Amino acid sequence: MRISILRLAGNDLREIREYLSAFGESPPKKFRESFEEFCVKVTNMPYMFNVYEHNPIYRRAVIIYGYLAFYQVDEKNGIVKTYRVLHGKRNIMPLLD
Repeated sequence: MRISILRLAGNDLREIREYLSAFGESPPKKFRESFEEFCVKVTNMPYMFNVYEHNPIYRRAVIIYGYLAFYQVDEKNGIVKTYRVLHGKRNIMPLLD
């Protein structure tokens, strides 16, 4: 499998990087490393993370600092599509429509 970071997820990642950079170099670096680890895990074992109970078309993975990655597995094309990367304290459900 390969991973695809869709447009909204890419925007989320830029916003997260900008926000975390206000706290020094370490938080953005730790987040990036944790996200890269997620990418490796999910491409090797795409079903390892649970289905998101509020919208079961997505699977949800915890990254770091309370951020969650929402993705779908496209078995036919061999792609893991990452749709959003959001903080768990946000009102997530409307953002996944």
